[in-house]
Amino acid sequence: MLQGKSLMSIKYIFCINSGRSGSDYLTELLSHAENTISIHEGVPIMNGYPMQQFNHSDDRELQKLMSLKMREIHKKSKNGRKIYCETNHSFIKGWGYLLPDKYISQEEIGVIILRRDVDRTAYSLLRVRDVPGTSEWTKTWLLTPNAERNLSNPSENSSFYDLCKWYVQETYLRAEEYKKMFPRITYVECDLEQLNKYDFVLKMFSSFGLVPMYTLQNLVGRVVNARNEWPKLPLEELLVDPKYPSADTLENKERNTLISQMVNYLQEKKADKIAQIEPDDAMGGSFVNGITRIVADSEQELEEVFKYSLMFTETEGILIWELLRTINPKDIILICCQRSSNPTIRYTYDFNKTFSLGSMVQKLGLLQVIRMIAKGIWKKDYTHRKTAS
Repeated sequence: MLQGKSLMSIKYIFCINSGRSGSDYLTELLSHAENTISIHEGVPIMNGYPMQQFNHSDDRELQKLMSLKMREIHKKSKNGRKIYCETNHSFIKGWGYLLPDKYISQEEIGVIILRRDVDRTAYSLLRVRDVPGTSEWTKTWLLTPNAERNLSNPSENSSFYDLCKWYVQETYLRAEEYKKMFPRITYVECDLEQLNKYDFVLKMFSSFGLVPMYTLQNLVGRVVNARNEWPKLPLEELLVDPKYPSADTLENKERNTLISQMVNYLQEKKADKIAQIEPDDAMGGSFVNGITRIVADSEQELEEVFKYSLMFTETEGILIWELLRTINPKDIILICCQRSSNPTIRYTYDFNKTFSLGSMVQKLGLLQVIRMIAKGIWKKDYTHRKTAS
């Protein structure tokens, strides 16, 4: 559904979505309009602790980031000479409420409300182990149950699948609230199936005053960000009660030992597969997707060998980072990961930093930065995956 007027004055386009709903694909579509800069998740991403505090009715930390966010937006849009598009799903989780009028007039903003079938989206979240509120990683990226700003909350005995469904539905409730709060913004409402139709995409472009490139038609309908590092297990298998006790129930010292043993096991038993991992240029040269695939493919094997369940645990996430840190200690994504080991191994995440050339050389090493520049991936949006062929 198209709402609002076709205004040539629109200079900024954002998106309300839950994630796992086609936002990366939408980024690609918008990049095939003339005079746009299209980004999936621009740094600062505006997630993590400041986002969570906002959802507990404290917007101070997020407010502190707004000037940096606006500087980055103006820089990327060439100070308004290009139409800035960002499909970041943290928009509806915090900073999208702070943006209108104070920083950008509503008349200059377009918002795409992107929906996908709730069950399919919930399955997609479950498949990649992104269950709201169950790990430090999902608390960094997703809404959490029982936050003060929530418009709804899951029942106390919700399954992991129910938590995923609640999260998607909460996002859509917020979309309705947002429209009422900011009625002068131009809105386009659609689902993923509509975005796979060229005629609809043309109408959407027209509503924002965008001029499509000739390359747009060839892109419509192509799959983006399939997250193939996680196997496509059937829902029934994902919902089966675990065979072994959760690794998260172990005492700190025991869990640290278990993680270390699993890292050593994977280095020994999966050495050939680890050696075949190639840096992912769409992720800034990171090895993280390859490492995640190794752990995901070995999940059941590790559970059988060590007699502890890993699925939907904090421990499995830590295992991925520990293996990555062992294999490629200067991996670019580790810049955003803070590791602590007292009293137990723990990772927290900060995607709200920007880095100078000098600081990147210091953290990654000169050779890796030179490689990134030579490959043309320096300062690119590393969260933006390429279309599947």
